[in-house]
Amino acid sequence: MTPQRRILLVLLIAVVYALCYVTIKAGLPLAPPLRFAGLRAAVAGAALLLLLAASHKSLLPTPQRWPGILLLAALSAATYGAMFLSPGRTGAGIASVLGNTTPLFAILLGAAALRERVTQAKLIALVLGFAGVSLIAYPAITRPSGAGLLGAVLPLLVAVGSATESIVIKRLDVGSDILRVAGWQLLLGGLSLLALSTWIERDASILWGTRFAALLAFLALVGTAFTTALWYWILQRDEVGRLTLYLFLVPVLGLGLAAALYGERLGAIEWTGVAVTLLGLGWITADSRREYARGIDATRINVANHRLGVPSRTLTARESTANGDST
Repeated sequence: MTPQRRILLVLLIAVVYALCYVTIKAGLPLAPPLRFAGLRAAVAGAALLLLLAASHKSLLPTPQRWPGILLLAALSAATYGAMFLSPGRTGAGIASVLGNTTPLFAILLGAAALRERVTQAKLIALVLGFAGVSLIAYPAITRPSGAGLLGAVLPLLVAVGSATESIVIKRLDVGSDILRVAGWQLLLGGLSLLALSTWIERDASILWGTRFAALLAFLALVGTAFTTALWYWILQRDEVGRLTLYLFLVPVLGLGLAAALYGERLGAIEWTGVAVTLLGLGWITADSRREYARGIDATRINVANHRLGVPSRTLTARESTANGDST
């Protein structure tokens, strides 16, 4: 698969993630946040495991997989818990903005844990993206009736948890076990949140109905089961730091959806942040296309040299990846 196609898939994930934040806000009046979050993750995990069962594949991972799955389950519980608590303390748009500063943490963790290179293009895109989301979030956080400290901390915990989860799944190298690992991770993480909810939210209840069922189905099946499996699959084929940079699009889309659906107004500072963020995305996209072109050129040179009897040079790791050899 070419880098361009991987980028398109990541952009699809970004669109779904943005929709998730406004969907969460729509469902929070109908359910306590931790119970809502637990149901989302548990239903998503059960769906993935049912898909495995329907394919007549084993549901149980190997014993060596369980430590990684338990770590991922704990990260899922913390991430989804903070994600569902944050819109109640800030607007859905701002929660989407701060909750998707994931690329900042992913690049730092990727460099430390995976030895991924922080290239100049990646650094420029990171700076522009982070500056953009900072501009978007600043007015809401600083105004007296705005998000406040807790409203900022909770979505940032989502970002840290998501970045750490991507690093862990990359280190585990799950290969063909993607559905099995993701299924158990989400199911166990969801059950943990449901257990916590029975203690903390025991006096609250869910207002079941068609509306809540539809919101839960979208969040669990499309926004979690589908996107988690797809994201894990893409992560096996490219750098965490490079891929997560495209998630800076989520705050832009989330802010726009929140403005359209909930009347959360955008000011000049927010619009400036949107423009800066898009500039950063354009920068890293152009760099990816240049890398892909360099990989193709290097392959053509090797083929021409081979025909002339000239020894071919070995492709670098970046050229090999850009040329699609990692798929």
